Amino acid sequence: MGTMIKAKYNGQCKNCGSSWAVGDDLYYQKNPKALCTDHECFTEQGGTAGYKSSFQKKERDTIVVKLPEITASDGVKMLAELHQQFFLTAHHLAMSYYPEEDITGDRFGQIRSKIIDQLLTLRGNE
Repeated sequence: MGTMIKAKYNGQCKNCGSSWAVGDDLYYQKNPKALCTDHECFTEQGGTAGYKSSFQKKERDTIVVKLPEITASDGVKMLAELHQQFFLTAHHLAMSYYPEEDITGDRFGQIRSKIIDQLLTLRGNE
């Protein structure tokens, strides 16, 4: 089955001559090989008309959180405040180390998490 992809390079259809630029949507199928910006040309090359987009947003399961009905002790609240300080510091460090990284992305979150781990390890070695 064919797929919609984004062009990584400028190109031209070998069948109809249609041109595309980087970032344009293309109809693509691996077997039989079919590639074009024009849907009609794509199907003439043997591409399946029922293509699917490879850029569909994944559906996520809903997570239900059940919080216990208790009051946190002062010691736990102090630890939570300390964690917030580590989180904030790690966030700013990650931003300064990786200024081009999207702060809403998973990769940034992984970097920040690793920095928090390192800060906690350093604190434990004091």
